[in-house]
Amino acid sequence: MNPASQSRLWTAVLAIGAIASALAIVPQFDGARQWLLERWHSYGTVDLPGTYPGERWTPARGDQLSWLVGDWCYPSLPGFRSHFRIRAGHLERQNQATSPTAFVSDWVAAEVFHSNRDQWRLRYPAIDWPGDYIAFDQTKPAEWRENQRFAQDDGSVKSGKTHLVLSCARCRVSADGVSYSCD
Repeated sequence: MNPASQSRLWTAVLAIGAIASALAIVPQFDGARQWLLERWHSYGTVDLPGTYPGERWTPARGDQLSWLVGDWCYPSLPGFRSHFRIRAGHLERQNQATSPTAFVSDWVAAEVFHSNRDQWRLRYPAIDWPGDYIAFDQTKPAEWRENQRFAQDDGSVKSGKTHLVLSCARCRVSADGVSYSCD
């Protein structure tokens, strides 16, 4: 074999070796890229129990909750109301009912979180109230949907029944309790 042919052969062998080495390294970089992306997406998030896979929660600020301030009625729970206010930058809730026994609760501080799936989560650390999950559509500012979640013994999460919640001032429920209209 002449020197020129030998040189081309070694060049081809080195090129193939370089390509093989690069291809072997790519999965390593992909793993690192995935890890960095996960860290980037989880920056500022908190781990909360009762979270579905892929759901990430970030603490909400008081100014993000102005839509929630006011009095809210539950058509499926006649006589039950929730009042929300922002005090010193934090959300507080008060519940009131007329039956079966009339009561008005104290104002209770709520921790509020917002998910990457546009859900709101309210927790009440100072009192034994179950947490609430809220779905709010900005195109319907006089209503939202609320439910609770329950962690099962096997670690899975189950959502409870969803309740429609309407602005007590802006909405009216029909006499049959089936339909409603909001200003």
